[in-house]
Amino acid sequence: MHFQRVFMYAIGFDIMPMLILTCMVLSAISNHAHAASDTCKQIVVGGAAGWEPISYFDSNGHAQGISIDILRRYTQENNISLKVHFEIPWNRSIQMLEAGEIDVMAGAYSTAERAMTFIYSLPYASDDVMVFQHVDRQFSVQNIESLIGHSGARPQGGSYGDFIDRYANDRLDMIYSPTGNRIFDILMNGRVDYVLLGRYDGMANVAIDGIEQQVIAIEPPLAVNEVQFMFSRSSPCVPHIARINDLITELDRKGQLSEWVALHLPKSNSN
Repeated sequence: MHFQRVFMYAIGFDIMPMLILTCMVLSAISNHAHAASDTCKQIVVGGAAGWEPISYFDSNGHAQGISIDILRRYTQENNISLKVHFEIPWNRSIQMLEAGEIDVMAGAYSTAERAMTFIYSLPYASDDVMVFQHVDRQFSVQNIESLIGHSGARPQGGSYGDFIDRYANDRLDMIYSPTGNRIFDILMNGRVDYVLLGRYDGMANVAIDGIEQQVIAIEPPLAVNEVQFMFSRSSPCVPHIARINDLITELDRKGQLSEWVALHLPKSNSN
């Protein structure tokens, strides 16, 4: 009855064309979202190949990490295939993400510039931005200003948040290393005074290189960054982001995220 009254009101005031158009637009939006969801048969993933516990290849060449655990759980529950391409360099993966050739980056920090181009999930982990130093060449670090006058290195193409990125570019003597997995080589040989890395990334490199006795992380961290999935706006899987967020919330509530982080922390190769 209510719909009939609205219908007759629309006829009486000659707004029937507008009402029909509105209904058509809403129907089209709904159908588009449903169609997009139906076309998401596979989630293609890019990301860092050596960022334990977030994303990495294990000794057998299999993609691992808390990001993959989350996506694997979601895709298995929703009959979607999962294809991981950690072998693609980070910068190239970002280009492919923007072009819609990759659906999601397995883990990324949020920046204002990225948020204008991509869509972020809820955070599922956090990572400290740390200064790593050689034990024989230590200097005091209280904040990022302490790095002025010292030479440093950080991976090329990555971000540590808007403030640190701008400050490093404007004020610091910084080498941007294209080979992130060998970045500690230039600290060990004395070319730089420190290396700027996420705690997890740095711990993984130190453990893999077996240099725990030579390289240390200086407390406190310069920043704490949330780790999130970063989706392409062109991906047909965008309608699934809300449900992936629901899964992240559920896994966090159950304590599963913390368990997965602990499971994927790097093991030392120094022995």
